[in-house]
Amino acid sequence: MARFSLGREEDEGPSSPSRRRPLPKKRRTLNGTFSCCSNNNAVNNEQQQERRFETIIEEEEEEELDSDSVTSSEEEPDHDDFGSGSAVLTEDPVGEGLRGNGSVSVILSDPDVLDCPICLESLCIPVFQCENGHIACASCCIKIANKCPSCCWPIGYNRCRAIEKVLESVKVSCTNKRYGCKEILTYSKKTDHENTCIYVPCSCPFRGCDFVGSSAKVYAHFSDKHGSSAERIFFNAVNPIYIEKNQRYQILQMRTEGIIFIVNHSSDRLGSAVNMICVGPASQKRRFLYELVATDGESSFKLESVAESIPNWSENCALKKFLFVPKEVVNSSARLKLDVFIEERECLQ
Repeated sequence: MARFSLGREEDEGPSSPSRRRPLPKKRRTLNGTFSCCSNNNAVNNEQQQERRFETIIEEEEEEELDSDSVTSSEEEPDHDDFGSGSAVLTEDPVGEGLRGNGSVSVILSDPDVLDCPICLESLCIPVFQCENGHIACASCCIKIANKCPSCCWPIGYNRCRAIEKVLESVKVSCTNKRYGCKEILTYSKKTDHENTCIYVPCSCPFRGCDFVGSSAKVYAHFSDKHGSSAERIFFNAVNPIYIEKNQRYQILQMRTEGIIFIVNHSSDRLGSAVNMICVGPASQKRRFLYELVATDGESSFKLESVAESIPNWSENCALKKFLFVPKEVVNSSARLKLDVFIEERECLQ
């Protein structure tokens, strides 16, 4: 496996084996007229000096070959040895490298070099450059009115093909790899994928718990550690729940599915506002239609909507779509009774 390093290069010290020492310069002979005897001596001295010069060159070449053999015999460095600022950006999972003799791994000591210097987001094709070589993504060229912020030259008309080829060649893993995502994609598509990745980490909704993981692992964790704090409900059935006046939320856990819902509640002197969310990635394809019904025997108040998927829920989240229940509907014990009905719907995209 060949390994290359890109990014900011650190200056090597004078003792580095890979740096060549400058070759000694040949001494300059003095101009002038010499006698026959002195001329012969000068010729002999010059021949001796050339032989010494050739010997020095041979020694330099031997030292260089020795240093190359030592370098090639060393073990390949682990990616963890490059520090937190480095990133392995390319690898060939099939085993067929760019040269046909194995995978080629590229390590960036500064991964920011593949980010737009203006918006600081990952570069994506097309990439433009000004006459002085400063680069910017297409959206930033519009924002800066095609005027390079570094040198004031026009930008947005000439493509930077070299960077585009790098972006097309570099393969990276999704940042959610540790949570189960196995996608290997080009660097230019990294941001778009991560915005829709279904393995976005979710937080445990129990107050004070800092557990983070995939939605499936959060459900398993919640069931094991905090299951007694939730109301267990079923799909496609009316599930009655009760919410106290000062209670901010009620966690609902599906009995047959690994899904957690939360009924948000906010009250004031006029009544109560309630809605429902689903703990999960915002881009998940599963959508859940829910109904919240409050009644006092004479009047009914109903909200029918689709549960918003939120990976990191907080009890302080603002209610976007909600059902307002007047205080007259709340029973004498100051509890709000809600009938909850949930069914799964296909995501229409």
